Amino acid sequence: MTKRNIGNEIIKGMEEAVQYIHGKEPRMIIHKVKVPDKIDVRGIRENLKLSRQQFSDYFGFSIRTVQHWEQGNRRPQGPAKILLLLLQREPNTIAGILRYKKRRF
Repeated sequence: MTKRNIGNEIIKGMEEAVQYIHGKEPRMIIHKVKVPDKIDVRGIRENLKLSRQQFSDYFGFSIRTVQHWEQGNRRPQGPAKILLLLLQREPNTIAGILRYKKRRF
C-alpha cells in the first residue's frame, strides 16, 4: 500500500479548481445525491417513539414547524430535509453525533 501524500493531493485539487474556473473540465467523478421530495415526518417521529415536543427539542425544530410538516401544510427544505432523511435511515448514528444521553431509539 502506497503512503498518501496529502500535500500533493491538495496541490492537485487546487490545480483542478483553477482549471475549472478557466472553463476546462478536470478529470473527476461527480456524485449527485437524490433526496426524496416527500419525507414522512410523522412516520420518522413515531418510529423514534418521540412526542412532537421531544422530537422538536432533540433535533432543533420548532414544534409548530413539525406540526405543519406532519399536517402537510409545509414541506421540509434544505438542511432540515437532509437531517430528517438521516433520522429516517440512521437514527442511532444521529443521536450519537448529537450526544443526547446516548439514547437508543
